[in-house]
Amino acid sequence: MKTLLIFPAQWYPTQPYLSTPYLTAFLQEKGWKVSQRDFNIESYDHFLSAPLLRQAEDLLKKQQQSLKSQSSLSIKEKSHLDVLSMGLKFSDRIIEGVEEAKSVMRTPERFFDFGSYQQADMVIKSALKLVSDAHAPAILSMSTFESGTRAEESTRKAHETTRDTATNPFINLYENVLLSTENWQEYDVVGISIVGISQIIPGLTLARMIKEKYPHLHITLGGPIFSVNAGQLIGHPEFFDDFCHSVVTFEGEEPMHRLLSALKAGDSLSTVPNLLHLDDREVVHNKERVELRFEELPNPDFEGLPMDKYLSPYPILPVLQSRGCYWGKCTFCTHSFVYGHRYGKQKTQAMVDELERLMKKYNTKYFTFSDEAVSPHSLNDVSEEMIERGVEISSLALLKFEKVMDEELFGKMKKAGFTFLMFGLESANDRVLALIDKGTTKEVEHDVLMKSHNAGIWNHSFLFFGFPTETRPEAQETIDFLRDNLQSIHSFGPGVFLLNRDSSCYQYPEKFSIEKIIEDPERNIAMNLDFVAKEGMSREEAVEMNDTCIRMAEEYFQSLKIWGTLPREHFLLYIDKFGKEALNGKKPPAPEEEKVLCRA
Repeated sequence: MKTLLIFPAQWYPTQPYLSTPYLTAFLQEKGWKVSQRDFNIESYDHFLSAPLLRQAEDLLKKQQQSLKSQSSLSIKEKSHLDVLSMGLKFSDRIIEGVEEAKSVMRTPERFFDFGSYQQADMVIKSALKLVSDAHAPAILSMSTFESGTRAEESTRKAHETTRDTATNPFINLYENVLLSTENWQEYDVVGISIVGISQIIPGLTLARMIKEKYPHLHITLGGPIFSVNAGQLIGHPEFFDDFCHSVVTFEGEEPMHRLLSALKAGDSLSTVPNLLHLDDREVVHNKERVELRFEELPNPDFEGLPMDKYLSPYPILPVLQSRGCYWGKCTFCTHSFVYGHRYGKQKTQAMVDELERLMKKYNTKYFTFSDEAVSPHSLNDVSEEMIERGVEISSLALLKFEKVMDEELFGKMKKAGFTFLMFGLESANDRVLALIDKGTTKEVEHDVLMKSHNAGIWNHSFLFFGFPTETRPEAQETIDFLRDNLQSIHSFGPGVFLLNRDSSCYQYPEKFSIEKIIEDPERNIAMNLDFVAKEGMSREEAVEMNDTCIRMAEEYFQSLKIWGTLPREHFLLYIDKFGKEALNGKKPPAPEEEKVLCRA
C-alpha cells in the first residue's frame, strides 16, 4: 500500500502547512509508504509564470473580441469589457515581470528593500488578477479563491464548478501541468487535506479529476472543513460519486492508519473510526471516534516539500506546542468541536529539541507557532528552556489575553525570540466579552497589550463586529479602545462576525438572542450561516462599523502602510530585520542604511 498526501490550493504561499507533514510522519512510523506534495505552492508557482499567464491573456482577448462583436452591450457587459481592456493594457508588463517578482520574494537583500517588495507584491497581485479576470466571476488572490457563485457552499454547485473550464482555472492547471508530474499508477491511496473554505473548489476539482482518471485509487478527503460539515454530507451519495471514496473527520492520524489497514486487508470501511463513506447507496458516519495523545505523535516531517518554491527569502516553518485549545470556551469558535474538546501539549524539552533540529536541517531561525492559542504556562517554560540553551529563533505565536501575563513573562518571551504576538481581542466591551466567554476583560486587554509593547514585542489584535446582541455604542467602544491606545497597539485585523456551524452560538441560539438560523438546502456545506437576531446590530450595521474601524486605522495607524501590505509570515521577517520601533509608524530603512544584515 502506497499513499500520496496532497495539500491543495488555495492557501498563503509563504510556508508549508502542517496537515500532511504530521500525517506523513505518523504513517511512516507505522510502516506505511507515504509521500506528500504541496499542490498549493506548486499551483502558485505555475499561475505566476509566463506560460499560464499567456493562456489567461489569450482568454481575455477572446472574451474582448466576443463582446466587441455584439451589436449592443448591457451595463454589466460594458463593465466587463472595461475590465478586460484594462487587463490587456498591462498584461505584457505583468507577464514580463512576474519571474522577477517571485525572485524578489525569495532573495533576502531584495525582499528587505521595501520599495522592491511593494513592486513585486503589486506584480504578483496583478498577475493573479489576470487569472481571475480570465475566469470571472472566480477570484484568485494570495489570500483566497472564490468561485463567484458560492459553489464552495453547495455540493450541487461544486459538481458543476469542478467541471467548468470557463470559471475554474484549476482544471487546466491540473490537466496540463500538475497531474503529469506524478506517477499515479504507483499509488493505492490519495489523501487530500482541505483545511479552509478557499480550498474547497480547488481541492474537490483535484479529487474529481484523479478519481475519474485513475479508478484504481482510493480517494479520501480530510480536514476541519468536512469535520464541521460531516452531518451535511449525510444523504448525499452523489458527493462520493463525484469526489471521493471516503472522508476522514476530526483528527486523522489513527483513522488514516486504520483506513490503510482495512484497504490492505479487504475489510469493510465500517471498521475505520472517524470515517464517512458509502455503504451501498447510504452515506454512513462510523460511530467510533479516535484521537491520540498529542504528545505521543511523532514530529511533523517536511521531507519532499519544495522549500525553495515558497514565496519567502528564508524557510519559515510552522510548529505546534499544543493541539486543541487550552481555553476551549469561546462561543463563536468551532476548534474545540473539531478536536473533541480535547487538549494536549508537547513536552517543553521535546519542543525545543524539535526547534533545534529544524533550525539545523533547514538553516533557518524563523517559526510560526500555529497553535489555536499557546498557554502562558507553555510560553514561560519554552522561553526559559530556549534561553538556557541559547537557542536563537524569531517567531510569532497566537495568544489569548490572560491576567497572569506579566512583565516577567513577556521579557522572557522577547529574549527567547517571540517578536510577534497575535491576540484574539474580538471586542473591548466587557458585556460582549462575557457573552463570547473570552475569560478576560477590557482592563486585562489594555494591560497585556501595554506589557507586551514595553517588552519590545509587536502585538497584533484580531477583532470583529456584529456578535449577536452587540450594539453600535458597544462596537464604537472597541474602535475607541484601539484609537486611544496607539502607543501599545501596533496592528489589528477587523472583520464582521460569522456564525459558524457547530459553534456554541449555533448550538444554543436562544442564549444569544438568535431567533432564526437560515439553513438553505442549496448551501448545504456552507461553513458560515446567515441568521436573524432579536437584539443588536444587523449585519449591514456591523459592516458599517467595520468600515468605520478601517477608516480610523487609515487615519491614526501610520504603520498600516507596512503591515497592511505584508502577510504575517513576511511581517515576522521584517520585524526581525528592522525591529519593532522602525516599523511602528515609519518606513523601514533602505538597505544602505542598515548596520547589520540579518541572517538565518
